[in-house]
Amino acid sequence: MKLKILVAAAVAGVWGVGAAMAQQPPIVIGVSTPQTGVAAVASEWEMWGVNLAVEEINAAGGLLGRKVELMVLDNKCNPSEGVNVANKLVEAKVVAIEGAHCSSAHLASMKIVADAKIPMVTGIASNPQITALAGPGRNEYSFRISPSDSAMMEALGIYLGNKKVFKTVAIVGEDTDFGRGGADAFKAVAEKAGVTVVSTDYHPQNNPDFTSILTRLQQRRPDAIGAFQVGGDQINFLRQAMQLGVRIPYTGRIELGGRNQPIIEAGGMEKSISAWTYNATIDTPSNKAFVEKIRAKHKSDPYLQTWGGYDAIRVIAQAIRDCNCTDGERMKDAIKKMTFTNVMGKTVTFDDNNSAGRFVVLQTVLDKKVAVADIVEVK
Repeated sequence: MKLKILVAAAVAGVWGVGAAMAQQPPIVIGVSTPQTGVAAVASEWEMWGVNLAVEEINAAGGLLGRKVELMVLDNKCNPSEGVNVANKLVEAKVVAIEGAHCSSAHLASMKIVADAKIPMVTGIASNPQITALAGPGRNEYSFRISPSDSAMMEALGIYLGNKKVFKTVAIVGEDTDFGRGGADAFKAVAEKAGVTVVSTDYHPQNNPDFTSILTRLQQRRPDAIGAFQVGGDQINFLRQAMQLGVRIPYTGRIELGGRNQPIIEAGGMEKSISAWTYNATIDTPSNKAFVEKIRAKHKSDPYLQTWGGYDAIRVIAQAIRDCNCTDGERMKDAIKKMTFTNVMGKTVTFDDNNSAGRFVVLQTVLDKKVAVADIVEVK
């Protein structure tokens, strides 16, 4: 009888929490992400993490006794659409924004969120200008939990300089804030690392044919190709390289694994070295649990976008708990003050540029398998 009473009480307690959450208006977090266009698949990976974070928060009783809901809008990885999305989210009075995934869309949204005093947190957009424009006396409402391209290239440059892996690199980048920002960041560290940049080619997004660029690369025969592309363009570039018999290692911000796994297994990315923000093999209890949850739901390891979305929502949630509020200005102050432990088990704080991106994961391909070459802390 006593056991039945305890069980009934527990069930009643759970029902009571759920009923209380149902009676309160939800806390709505906005998400600005490229659901269509060149980065649509990466956006799907991002939403795996975003949705998991919200599910966990609601299962634990929500925030301030209220359920968390999402308002997800498509920015198409485009700055003008990023502005439209940011304006719609502001008009909807979301408490914070996770986004905007692509650097161009994020940069275009920054003034809008600052004017509205709504915090925006990204774990994906990597252009160095986001860092330069954020922080006290600049944009106080834009936050980043992942390292910038400059920080990632600094870590990569130190590694390449120490290991003496490549003497020459040819850069290929998309003609966007991400592509040009990453390429410029790589050039800034190349000379110090003893690497000569022999050429730089930019291409528009959704470029169907890379034959001319790949033909020139075959003729130049650099030690590596420094790639700064997202989504479909990167996949098309790598597939066309395989078809044309280009067997040159990759570096820069090339994705090792994910949708490129078949090319790795075919030997098309051997000895590549890439600067990244996350790897599913990182051996910590929190990351192992995260990986298992994503595998159970999606039959896949999480990607950097999955981690970025997951931890960005967790930062927003912690800010709401810490300030016991949904007021944008007080949430912004809470983020500035917080100590946050990310899913990789690393404890970070936000600096004067509103960045908590301290750790760069350097990945490599050896014997057709992706491995972590090093995890580097950057200042």
